[in-house]
Amino acid sequence: MKYPVSVWMDYFYELPVDEAVARLSRAGFTHGELSITHLAQLMEKGDPTAVGKNLRSCADSFGYTIPQGHLSFIGGLCDDSALERLKPELDMFAAAGIGKAVLHAGGGKELTDEERYDRWIHYISKLSEYVDGTGVTLCIENMFSCPQCRTATQIKSIINDAGGKNLAICLDTGHLHLSISNKLVEQTQREFILESGDLLQALHIVDNNGIGDTHQMPYSARYGVDWKEVIASLNDVSYKGLFNLEIIGECKAPMVIKEAKLAFIRTACDYMLGEEFLA
Repeated sequence: MKYPVSVWMDYFYELPVDEAVARLSRAGFTHGELSITHLAQLMEKGDPTAVGKNLRSCADSFGYTIPQGHLSFIGGLCDDSALERLKPELDMFAAAGIGKAVLHAGGGKELTDEERYDRWIHYISKLSEYVDGTGVTLCIENMFSCPQCRTATQIKSIINDAGGKNLAICLDTGHLHLSISNKLVEQTQREFILESGDLLQALHIVDNNGIGDTHQMPYSARYGVDWKEVIASLNDVSYKGLFNLEIIGECKAPMVIKEAKLAFIRTACDYMLGEEFLA
């Protein structure tokens, strides 16, 4: 089953947003995820709705769409500052047509587990109400560093306790691989995907060696993710979102090398999503 292949836009973090879109488009990518460096650039430009409309117009001019974006996460999700930070970002997402907003349920290290969870539920519920009717869905990401948000089971509980409206799941394969490799969870990639089902609406396709969160491209880690398991499972749940690579670890290179990597990524992902790969 084919999915739109996407490389998150911070692959070109050192460039302005429009130049990043232009280079990704020239490399053959028609879809992307807006991520936090470019999000920060955009939020400094003024009115979020106007900025979002301009972003959409820019993307349209290159035949490029941005259906997924990563919300900022510095400061966590445990006090009112989260609403002050995230509401303008969500206004921008709505105006830009970014329908899937990836959300970290973090922060609150000074709190007990119960207090932290209760605050997550409170603020996620507030945000889900805020995006109602805008076309934006909040996709809660599994986290290696957060014991209460590592598995699909845990994220489904968060979604249910927060009311379930305008809420979904983002699977970060690298975070889950770290959790599995360090024996912090028993849920496999396949089990996570199957349990998520229709709630799985965003992906961070990431590889690592099970030791550090290195955010590498698929098949670049010796003891990495089982990609046949992941793709077969996505097919089984009829996943409908982006096959989006959040490959921070591939960015520290000269521009010529980065663009050569993009050509490899395009070829590799086309093969991985083709019939021959699973056969």
